[in-house]
Amino acid sequence: MTKVLAALDSNASAQPVLTMAIALASLFDATVVALHVRENAPSAATELTRASGVELREVDGLPVQQIVAAAQGPEVAAVALGARGVHGGPQPAGHTALEVITRVAKPVVIVPPHALPHEQISRILVPLEGTGESSRALDEMIKLARRHGLEILVLHVHSPATVPAFADHDPHATQAWEEEFLSRYISTPHDPVTLLRRVGVAADDIAAVAHDAAADLIVLAWGQKLDPGHARVVSETLAHSTIPVLLLPAR
Repeated sequence: MTKVLAALDSNASAQPVLTMAIALASLFDATVVALHVRENAPSAATELTRASGVELREVDGLPVQQIVAAAQGPEVAAVALGARGVHGGPQPAGHTALEVITRVAKPVVIVPPHALPHEQISRILVPLEGTGESSRALDEMIKLARRHGLEILVLHVHSPATVPAFADHDPHATQAWEEEFLSRYISTPHDPVTLLRRVGVAADDIAAVAHDAAADLIVLAWGQKLDPGHARVVSETLAHSTIPVLLLPAR
């Protein structure tokens, strides 16, 4: 049976992570299994999972190693864990989250501090830069969202140099450009998709647009590299978003 793994720690993020895992499981047609790596601090994992009817596995060891090992199971479709970071801090998330997202080649949703996710996802924001590799990963997620009747907001952020010359003058040409953009990068019918366009820097705009649009989830494709010069969009979104971020490995 397909499962979503909810990695629950001992702090206040355990409840939002479990709630997000339940929401993600509905999208993936999966059930939730919770994992708690025992620490010195008291944990509410037992009470939370019992109240939600979720299976709990408790283990000893290093959190990163245990989460990565559990995520390798063929039945695990996705992983949910807390960011354990501070918004605007020097890192986009805590050490455990950063290690897991670079080592687990499956969808991983990072739940930011103080997030208040719902048990049902209604609206997702999908930033689409317009490149083949990332678009393929996002296209599969868009298909899944469409099958579940979600509202899909596709965001494309132009740099000042890439704004179409006709954008402010010809509504017909603008509409044609938008239809061509969606057709090129999204294979599913476009009836549940709304294209949002901004001018600026994607890394700076995604979290703000998601907040303004009241999205339940941000979906990003990425190459699983956090080295200098890589994944600025992912890093900045994780650092500033108050909304859970689902990371899809681009293959």
